Amino acid sequence: MLMNVKRVYALKEFTVEHRMKGWYFWRTYGGKDVVKGPYGSEASVTLMIARELRREIAKRDAAHQLPE
Repeated sequence: MLMNVKRVYALKEFTVEHRMKGWYFWRTYGGKDVVKGPYGSEASVTLMIARELRREIAKRDAAHQLPE
C-alpha cells in the first residue's frame, strides 16, 4: 500500500434545524428517522457533526493503513 498517495473523501451532508428546545441535526439524504439533539448552541451541534465526519474519514481510510 502507498502511504503517500493522495486520498480524497466526499463526505455525507447534514441538515441542521433550530427548534424551541435547541439545535438538531440529521443526515440530509438518510432521512429524519435518526434526528440527533437537542444541542444548546450552534457550536455544540457543529462539534457533533465534526465528530461524525471524523469517524467517517477514519472508517474509510482504515483500508489504507499499514498494520502495526
